[in-house]
Amino acid sequence: MSTIVLKSLEQNINYLNSKTVASGYKLYPVRYTTIGGEELIKTITKNSYVPQAFVSASVCGIVEALENYLLNGHSIELPGFGIFSLSCECKTVKTPENAGLSQFRGLNINFRPSTELKEKLQNVDLELDGVWKCLDLTADEKVYQRFNQNPDGDELPDGDDDETVEPNNPGGGGNSNPGGDFVG
Repeated sequence: MSTIVLKSLEQNINYLNSKTVASGYKLYPVRYTTIGGEELIKTITKNSYVPQAFVSASVCGIVEALENYLLNGHSIELPGFGIFSLSCECKTVKTPENAGLSQFRGLNINFRPSTELKEKLQNVDLELDGVWKCLDLTADEKVYQRFNQNPDGDELPDGDDDETVEPNNPGGGGNSNPGGDFVG
């Protein structure tokens, strides 16, 4: 079974013309690394016993086909995974006279997971790897300090009172998933 590690980070909640900073804690999944194409191809090769050159050529062909279909207005379903589609970011207007291309702000790629993937998400084990207080919520570059007790008063694992981290990777996490590499 898969395990997702979560961190609770203090965040600004309200910027609406307020002179004071409102804050609250929000959970975020720990992201260990971004898996690059080469690493993905090696993992697929190990798990499928298909030669790496064939996997590499297939991945390139799949990416090219996905891009072509999306950029020509199609939705794409990857069986057992989900559907990719485009949506518009646009300004809303009240009258038909103001409607048109001037409303357009940009295109976004949406992903809707399959039923199978949604079911797998429901069965993932969750683990809390710390609660992190922001040292200065008004700073552009935020620095977090680990808070060592959860609301029940229990000690959290591996925490030092003076442990602080930069915003891009609060609490560390390193470059490897404790669940290990995916094989089969």
